[in-house]
Amino acid sequence: MVCIVLLLSVLAGCATASTHSDAPASALDAIAEYPTADEIPPGEVRLHKIRDGVWAHVATQEMGGIVYPSNGLVVLDGNGLFLVDTAWGGENTAALLSAIETHIGLPVRRSVSTHFHDDRVEGVDVLRAADVETYATPLTRRLAEAEGNEVPDFILDGLAEAGTAVQFGPVEVFFPGVGHTPDNLVIYVPEARVLLGGCAVFESSRQLPGYLGDADVAAWPKSLRRVRARYPDAEILLPGHGVPGGLELLDHTITVIGSHSERR
Repeated sequence: MVCIVLLLSVLAGCATASTHSDAPASALDAIAEYPTADEIPPGEVRLHKIRDGVWAHVATQEMGGIVYPSNGLVVLDGNGLFLVDTAWGGENTAALLSAIETHIGLPVRRSVSTHFHDDRVEGVDVLRAADVETYATPLTRRLAEAEGNEVPDFILDGLAEAGTAVQFGPVEVFFPGVGHTPDNLVIYVPEARVLLGGCAVFESSRQLPGYLGDADVAAWPKSLRRVRARYPDAEILLPGHGVPGGLELLDHTITVIGSHSERR
């Protein structure tokens, strides 16, 4: 099982970007202007500038007649770009690379996947074909292979223990402990104070925890508290799916997980 099933057939599409002369200055600006699922058909991708040198990439997939959004990051890395997570499938990831070429004009050199589910690794084959170096932790690589998902090529070490972090290009990669999955990572861009929480963090409108087949519900809140303790200065927090906010999304997610635990 994966957090959301990847559809085998998606629309071939184009890719566009948000066009703003200035990057949003705050979480409130990011929320107000952020692309939503109903604006992005499957097979298309939106790039949304969050801060100078930092863009969100937003793609969608359809399941059961509902279109779900998925977020990742593109970060300036010297004379190239650093990619966080695929765009949830081969076609979407190809559309993402096209959007980057059109609207940013720099090559993607490296990528990291924040956990093993298909919305984070499917599209790795497209990245490999584009000469992008694809990275993941040893655990993510093992879990992706066991799941039958695409497997990033290179190992990102130093993240086996909860609370450990490594510097990787322009970002810090942090393993807060188990939660949504045993391997879920968060990514911090210190120059921009942008934090990607991945699927371990929920958008503010979400009231149900969703797929929990690979989750540790008891440990999840403790892991999120580690995120808050390490990144108290983060100003924009991007969940794995949906609209960004601030650090209050950590508390919101803890509340949703806690409510689910009480109902069990």
